[in-house]
Amino acid sequence: MNQTTRPSIWLPTILAVLALLAAGTAIILSTQTTSKPETNIPTYPPSPTPSPVPNGAMWSIGTGGDGQNPYVEWVAVYPVSTLWNILGAPSLRFTDHAPDTPDNVRSFEIGFYKYGPTWYTENHIVEFWLGDGSGGILSVMGNEDGGAEFQVRNPSDTGSISLSYMNPSHPVIGVDHPDNPLYLRAEKGLVSESKHTFQQGITVPTQSGYAGQITDGDWTDGSLVVETTAIAAESLVLITPISEPEGRWWVGDLVPGESFTVHSTADDENMAFNWLIVN
Repeated sequence: MNQTTRPSIWLPTILAVLALLAAGTAIILSTQTTSKPETNIPTYPPSPTPSPVPNGAMWSIGTGGDGQNPYVEWVAVYPVSTLWNILGAPSLRFTDHAPDTPDNVRSFEIGFYKYGPTWYTENHIVEFWLGDGSGGILSVMGNEDGGAEFQVRNPSDTGSISLSYMNPSHPVIGVDHPDNPLYLRAEKGLVSESKHTFQQGITVPTQSGYAGQITDGDWTDGSLVVETTAIAAESLVLITPISEPEGRWWVGDLVPGESFTVHSTADDENMAFNWLIVN
């Protein structure tokens, strides 16, 4: 046998041995993997899973929803708003589950309605706590030096009382209703530091019951009864004659909630007059 044929004899043998070794190694590894105790398998942090959101919110933070306790929502983002139930008008909602009165569950929402952004709550009061003990200032300002206006709307949303400072030289407190006057009320009266508080005087409508005019009164034996529910025992009644009296006259017989009487020394009195009640 010459040397050139020897490699062809040993090569198949070497390859066969390597194949057997590889197969044995695979069998051993397979056996070890399947028989490896469960406790030796490495553990990893569980993937975060969202809490169940049963209310249709896009994002929600709450407690419960674990199969035993119902889901209770604290804060959530919804695709619609309570006052504008149209997809694309989102709202951020807060629910108070710890009110002072346990049966009164309170909520607060920042969202939209027909005319723009809005705050919404069914609670009867919303308070702003401002300052550090030296007082707080709630300021409203318009963009681009536009000034600002603050409104309080009436129940039918058809009118308002406004505090407007859009005109830098003409600040206004007013009512936009064509008939209703603006009432200013203070328990101890009104005090102004300016003599120009009332630019065009004070208008007292006759339908209020505090003012009126008698032009063809039903005088009887020198007396005329003026009926008005606005009269009180301590009322001050002011009379301004608009025709010449027949005699000397005075005001008396104030009946609270009913009437007052104008008297005259002349039995044939027919004086016309304006009257005003100041309480």
